[in-house]
Amino acid sequence: MKTKLTSLLGIEHPIILASMAWVTNAEMVAAISNAGGLGTLGPNAGARVVTKDVDETGERLREQIRKVKALTAKPFAVNFVVGAAGLDKEFSDRCIEVGIEEKVPVAIVSQGSAKVLTARLKEAGMKVIHVCASVGHALGAEKAGVDAVVASGTEGGGHSGFDQNTTFTLVPQVARAVSVPVIAGGGVADGRQLVAALALGAEGVYVGTRFIATEECPAHPRYKQAILDSRDGDTFSIRHGSMAKPGSGNSGFTSERRGSLRMLLSDKFREMIIAHGGQLDFSQMAELQKAVPMEKGGSITAAAFIYGDPELPFWAGGQGVGLIDRVIPCGELVAKIMGEAEESLRRIKRVEST
Repeated sequence: MKTKLTSLLGIEHPIILASMAWVTNAEMVAAISNAGGLGTLGPNAGARVVTKDVDETGERLREQIRKVKALTAKPFAVNFVVGAAGLDKEFSDRCIEVGIEEKVPVAIVSQGSAKVLTARLKEAGMKVIHVCASVGHALGAEKAGVDAVVASGTEGGGHSGFDQNTTFTLVPQVARAVSVPVIAGGGVADGRQLVAALALGAEGVYVGTRFIATEECPAHPRYKQAILDSRDGDTFSIRHGSMAKPGSGNSGFTSERRGSLRMLLSDKFREMIIAHGGQLDFSQMAELQKAVPMEKGGSITAAAFIYGDPELPFWAGGQGVGLIDRVIPCGELVAKIMGEAEESLRRIKRVEST
């Protein structure tokens, strides 16, 4: 299937692995790229424990990039987070330096203004894709010179937009507003949704949760099983940052970094929500990180995602979980999505002919 996105990136299929923290590694990324999609190394790719060392963070990323290059000659991406002073800026800056040094072909930038990194990354020879959760952010990214934007709906697992724009409504609005290729993200799990995204004006899809339930993904089997066991309605969205004043609210999130965190509803998670009267604040979850020992990764995210700690079952997951019923290889999943897309197109043609 050829679209503006496949031509831009030099890939066969318009499928991009979303930039998920912890649950990507070189083997997974290369498998997706070798299958014709675009694999993406997310934050802490290949890692099992946190580090507070900036240089170590950079060298971990360098090792993963070089592994990907050894496993595939096809394009791949690295996620670069726009760092916020006092939070993660030093780590983000070092990862960007490594990405430039290693001549990464595609950058997927998230959680910040496109004005910060786009020019620098493009000057280094990278194609730049910016993740956006609103029409305004997409317009700003286009003005900054990005090559494409992800229209990220609130259905997506992990971090998504503060404004709660759904993929089905956000994508056509962004596609109408910008001239660069648009990629639909948020709750996408099969080929029927790929066809729907194309109908809405997108040139491809950005897929996260579905790729966690693959053989190459380093997520713990308990996390993968939680995805398989989840059905529609089994996710919960927690907002972070303030609506009233950009930059205010917990964790100092800027306007672009405000958002939501969508999680699978485990029993433990339900207990916490009930205990807090149906509301759960991002900072209340963040406090739990202080109690996680290094043998479980040193953070609540690593403990849940990589070690499958039953006491900390805080698993990110998008609303497409109800479509996921098997753990399969990444290459098989890419082929499956494309097969479903082709069948959907044939069905549409049959409807047209009646």
